[in-house]
Amino acid sequence: MTDIDPATMSDTPSDTAYVLVLGAGGNVSKHTVPKLVDEGHHVTALVRNPDHAADLKDAGATVIVQDLTELDVEAWARLLTPFDVVVWSAGAGGGSPEKTFAVDRDAALTMIDALEQLEDFAPFLINVSYAGAQDATTDDDGSSWYAYVESKKAVDRRLLGSQLSHQILGPTLLTDGPSNGISLLTSERAEGSETSRELVADVIVEAVNRGEPFADNPLEFEDGDAAVSDLD
Repeated sequence: MTDIDPATMSDTPSDTAYVLVLGAGGNVSKHTVPKLVDEGHHVTALVRNPDHAADLKDAGATVIVQDLTELDVEAWARLLTPFDVVVWSAGAGGGSPEKTFAVDRDAALTMIDALEQLEDFAPFLINVSYAGAQDATTDDDGSSWYAYVESKKAVDRRLLGSQLSHQILGPTLLTDGPSNGISLLTSERAEGSETSRELVADVIVEAVNRGEPFADNPLEFEDGDAAVSDLD
């Protein structure tokens, strides 16, 4: 695991952040990482699969190859300390239920424990979840989907009950379409609601630029025509 020297941050402009993207090999992060770099942020991309490293380096990121499930609280704290913002975009990606619980729940909760131990030195956390995750239920059929629903619910509720500086993002069904704007969800969400993965990346970048939560937390959204920069 690569250590980042906090002493190298002293000359960083106030509007530039040191950002750690977890799960940087995923389909949201392929948009997020280059957009953050283009904004002038110093981006470190953490991946489990080393095959993703070359593309991330080409995008301008520093790369760490690490299995998140192997980190205990102390190791998480060492990893997180140098950063201003941490983006959780990691996930098992439909693997076995055991793997899903290990990544989407257990690793995320261990990270949150580490953030709480860091207290005033904890970075701002942006947690990519999905719309309605904190209240979602599904049949306990032993599937990876059940594990995913329970994992995301546990993490979102843990964050909402904490004092950490954080932002939960709740997009609807993800697609590979272009980002054309955002619409915040109401209680009357339309069936078939979709959200571009690139739009999720745009919202992440906006949150990083602000360095603090939006007015709505969780922020639940779908494709629309409003500018992300106009969010409250």
